[in-house]
Amino acid sequence: MPENPTEGAEGWGAETPERIEAEPKVLRSDTLSATILATPEEVFDYMADIRNWPEFTDFAESVRKGDGDSWIIYSPQGPVLLEPDFERDRGLLDSTVTLPSGEQVFIPYRVVPNGEGAELVMTNFQASGDSDEAYAEQLDWMKKELENVKRIVEERRQGTPAI
Repeated sequence: MPENPTEGAEGWGAETPERIEAEPKVLRSDTLSATILATPEEVFDYMADIRNWPEFTDFAESVRKGDGDSWIIYSPQGPVLLEPDFERDRGLLDSTVTLPSGEQVFIPYRVVPNGEGAELVMTNFQASGDSDEAYAEQLDWMKKELENVKRIVEERRQGTPAI
């Protein structure tokens, strides 16, 4: 048995200085969801139509179709490029937003069955430059967006106009 128990153990969790420095950094994340009394397909179809986004989020003051699958979202930060990556059969509503600064932000949404309804799930990541206060504000927006989607989809399902 070698005197140093990690000798020859590179790649198997040995705590070498190179390995410690190479550890990836992760961002704080929070995941919120809304239970919606509608089918997953109804929720997906509503969310996948980017033209609906100004109805439920303050982030999208207005939208315009861009090149290919992309959209231009007119937001409080200025125009941003939205690249959707939606997969209806898997309930994936992922998108990448390019901010005016050039920074790209990944925004993952999921729609999953929940009994006779659906669960709309969103994860938010705290960017390295975001203060805790700014991030808390983002979480408040996220909660409001989920509540708005729930209200709008359920009211449309019942034939009641969403206000």
